[in-house]
Amino acid sequence: MAITFTDEDLVYLDKEQDMQLRSIRQAIDALKVKSETAFCKKCGHMMQYFTVGNAKLLQCVFCGNRIAEMIKL
Repeated sequence: MAITFTDEDLVYLDKEQDMQLRSIRQAIDALKVKSETAFCKKCGHMMQYFTVGNAKLLQCVFCGNRIAEMIKL
C-alpha cells in the first residue's frame, strides 16, 4: 500500500511533525520527477536496485517484489 499524505491529514499534527511529513512528501515527489528511482507496482514503496552485468535487478524492500531490466548501452 502506498503512503499518501493529504493536507487534511496534516491538520491534526503538531508543527514539527507537519514539517517532517511535508519534507518527506517533497523528497518523494522529487524522486518521482527525476525518475531515477523505481517504485513497486504492488505496494508503491521505493525499490532497491543492484547491477549485475548488463541487467538492473530491482527489489522492493517492503513486499519483496522483484523485477529485472536490461540496461541500454
